[in-house]
Order: sequence, then structure tokens, then C-alpha cells
Amino acid sequence: MLIRKLAVLTLFALPAAFLSAENSNQHPQPYQLKKLADSFAFTEGPASDPNSSIFFTDIPNNKIHIYTSEGELKTFLKGSKGANGLAFDQSGKLIACLGSAGAVASIDQDKNIKTLACEYKSKPFNSPNDLWLTPEGGIYFTDPRYGRRDNLPQDGEHVYYLPPDSSKAVRVIDDMVRPNGIVGDTKRNLLYVADAGAGKTYRYTPKPDGTLENKELFVKFGSDGMTLDSRGNLYITNKNVMSFNPEGRQILTIETPQRPSNLCFASEKEKKLFITARSSLYCAIMENKLYSFTVNDIDSNPTALCEYQGKVILIVNVASKCGFTQQYADLQSLYEKYKDKGFTILGFPANNFANQEPGTNAEIKNFCTTKFNVTFPMFSKISVKGKDIHPLYDYLTDKNQSGENAHKITWNFNKFLIDRAGNTIAYFGSKTNPMEEKIIQKIEEALQE
Repeated sequence: MLIRKLAVLTLFALPAAFLSAENSNQHPQPYQLKKLADSFAFTEGPASDPNSSIFFTDIPNNKIHIYTSEGELKTFLKGSKGANGLAFDQSGKLIACLGSAGAVASIDQDKNIKTLACEYKSKPFNSPNDLWLTPEGGIYFTDPRYGRRDNLPQDGEHVYYLPPDSSKAVRVIDDMVRPNGIVGDTKRNLLYVADAGAGKTYRYTPKPDGTLENKELFVKFGSDGMTLDSRGNLYITNKNVMSFNPEGRQILTIETPQRPSNLCFASEKEKKLFITARSSLYCAIMENKLYSFTVNDIDSNPTALCEYQGKVILIVNVASKCGFTQQYADLQSLYEKYKDKGFTILGFPANNFANQEPGTNAEIKNFCTTKFNVTFPMFSKISVKGKDIHPLYDYLTDKNQSGENAHKITWNFNKFLIDRAGNTIAYFGSKTNPMEEKIIQKIEEALQE
């Protein structure tokens, strides 16, 4: 087994773009991209083992490598039979699509290869490419053909399901041009399959017997490899890495120097997204998205929210002509009580409700400072709902991005409490006064962490 210590070769710091327009819908990029290793021929199939080490393939060189959680590169297997997509089963055994062998196989730690399936109706598979394992031990896999396409063993390029403890595969999709990436969402009972040949990705509902129903077009992008995060957001590899929430709306782009082929998260914490891309292996370190936003303050000066990293934050959409406008006074009292303990309030004027914030930024600043002596940070007027929603509020109100405490804005003076790590830990509606005990208690708990 070859072992060599890897230094980080390149660090691509990708800062958030400034939001120059009040209601810019530009999506910031909350990640840093590191190149971990290069000089391969064509990398594919990253899969995380139980120890968060990443197994990946170098198809032309017929090898499977490991990038360990300690930062070492090891060659796990030579003569891998064109191994492409990889996954680990519930017992920790490696399952691989062996493209040149036309098989799906298991590989144990002693590097013994056991064929699990190699034919359909007595004819060899074309070239198994990517796979996804069900919790019960079933295997979905795609069977396209890249390179020479004459004399295909099968009558087309299809998708199969191998039931647990069976060597007889069932064809479950037969109407694609060239299927490739595949991944399942067990929480929502969904299976995503990319038709790379048609440039589309579809979503299905798996039935108990492994067959599929309820086919629907998910996005008009094809993909090589794919993965999901715990919130059900799909990550695909196209020209770059793209992420879509369960409704099919794009929420993130990760730009890679080389075209990506596949990807996986290293652990349930989902802080590191490993990406194979042509001759290299990359890692996108996923930072808390809140800190990636840059917004304009009340005087139109760009302000990066990462300036508030490490503080407990209360984010409030405010208005000058609302029945709750008197909450400005209580917000200021709350700010003065805790500002020296690592707490701040960020006020965002918005005119989304009954034209109750019609003024300019200068008028808003004059109003809240002269009438309520506001000294906590105030920002330029934005939209907090609708088609022109500001990206910050698009994030705060979307559970697929900011978690279970996300909430749609119902009126002025809705409040989001953010902990020191940038996580949304509570939401309070307009009727909850800033000085109420339940807000005070949450703030004090967050300040103690």
C-alpha cells in the first residue's frame, strides 16, 4: 500500500460578492475550496467510510485511492477493473461499479472482489457507472456506455435495481438517453436519477419492491455524480457543482477549476464536501452561509456579516409607520443591556406590508435615531418576501437553507435569533415584545455558550 503525506496544494478563497443593489438576488458563495491532490488521469466515485476517509477512483489508471481523515493519500487497490462509482453498505463494506468488468461488486478490506451482479437477462451490462444503496441493502445503479457505443450488450442504457441478497437485477428505468448520477433520499422516499444524455434530472418514488413510480422532471440539468445533504438539497455535477432545494430552486453554485465528476459529504455534520474533478480531488469547506452575506448599511456602505461572527444576533425587519414601531424602544433597551456581553441587533427596514416603510434610507435613519435613539446597526431598505426577496431573507426564511427555525415573514418586526456559530436558534413573531422573558432567556442561554 502506497502512503504519502499530502500538503494542501492550493487554497481558493471565494469571498461573498457585494450586494450593490438594495434587492439584489445574487447568491453568495459560503465555502472555501481546497485542492487536496492532483496528477490523476480521471477521478470519480468519492465515498466516505465510517471514519470520514474518502475513497475515490482513478478510472484510466485502474486504481482506488483513499484520502484519509488525517490528510494522507493511500492507494487502496490496483487493478480495480475500471471502478467508477463507490458506496459503503451498512456493514462498512465497499460496493463498486466496475465499468470495464461490466459488474457491480463488493470489495472487502483484504481487497477481495466479489461480483454481486454482472448481467440482465443473460446479457452483460454495458458499463455500470454510479450507484446508491438503500438502508435495506438494495442497490440502484446506472448502466450507460461512454467511449465506443457500438455493439452494446444491452438494448439501450438503463437503470437497474439489485434486491438485497440477490444476484438478479431488475430494470427499473428504460426510457433515458444515457443515465448517470443517482442518489436516494430515504427521509422523503425519493430517488434522483440524472439523464446526462438528455441534460435533465428526474425524481421518482421507490416502491417496496424496488420498482419506481411518480416520475417527474426535477431540473433541466444533467449530472455526472450527485449527492444530498440532510435537508434534502440535491448537489449535482455539471459545468460546476450546483445545489437545488427540494422544490428544484437553485440555492448554491460551487465553482471548480476543473469540471467536476462526482461528490460526497464526509460526515453527517456536512462541513466538508469532497469533489472529484478530472485530474484532481477537491474539498469545499462549507462555512455558515449567514456569514457569507454582504449587505449595505443604512448609509449604503457594504458590510460583511462575517464582522458579527462570534456574536449572538437578533435580526429584525423594521418599519416606521407600523403598529409595532414602538418596539424600536425595546430593541434599543435590549441592545444596551447585552451589547457588552457579545450581543447585537441588526435592523432591516422593509416596505413589504401596507406601505409602512415608504421613506428613504436617510429618512429612516433620521426617524429611528431622533425618535428612539437607536444605536444598534441599521441597514439599507430591502425586501423580505416575494419575488424580489433579499438573499439574506431568502436564506432566513427557507428551512432547506437555515434549518428548522426558518420562518416566512408574516409582518413587520419578525425576529430571528442567531447563535455565536451563525445558526438560527429561534424565531419570534411581531407580537412578541423584544423584552419578553422568552426572548431574554434564549439570548442569555446563547450568550453562555
